[in-house]
Amino acid sequence: MLETLNYIFNICILIGIVIPLLNLLTGWFGGFLDVGVDVDVDVPSADAGAASGAGTNVGNSAVIPFNVMCLCLFLVVFGALGHIAKLFMASPLLTVLLLAACVLLAALAYWGLYVLLIKRLKNSDSTVMSLDDYLGKRAEVTLRITQDSNGTISVKDNTGAPISFRAMMDPELKDQMPDTIAQGESVIITELDNENKLCYVSLTLKDFKNKLEQKANKGNIDP
Repeated sequence: MLETLNYIFNICILIGIVIPLLNLLTGWFGGFLDVGVDVDVDVPSADAGAASGAGTNVGNSAVIPFNVMCLCLFLVVFGALGHIAKLFMASPLLTVLLLAACVLLAALAYWGLYVLLIKRLKNSDSTVMSLDDYLGKRAEVTLRITQDSNGTISVKDNTGAPISFRAMMDPELKDQMPDTIAQGESVIITELDNENKLCYVSLTLKDFKNKLEQKANKGNIDP
């Protein structure tokens, strides 16, 4: 029996380590693996039971927090504690009690990671800036931009963290711009191509304001 448990513990640890590594690799190559999932299930409550007893069919929907990374932590903790616990499995009853304790401690680790980290990260999603929020923002050129080729800019989000975007000179303002915008120069984001994640830039805020005025005037003239 101990050999079987040893095999199970090793498999749990292996799965708990391999999945985050796969996520790291897929994230590096484009982030194709979505590891955060909330499962919505119907959980009966006391109120629901009372209502049902009164002849009303009422259910109470609750969300069971399920997250793949938390599950991986659960598996690793369970496997590691299992290897320690098997040293003290002298009887069937003691084996069951120790396995139950391993499951409980692993579940506490799962819940702790979800509440302290995953849930907070999900709650912070509402404060993340969309691409449109960068319109009119000042950015720094990190890879030079020319009249004929795109470059890269870095702009800070609402937390102060730098975000990089591909950038090109605004086609409507190219006549007013030099042949090259060198690395380290400051630019203004004048337009955004959300589909291609591409920013159009100008050198001055005045150019950006003039472009907005021209668009507004054109809108007033067009029927």
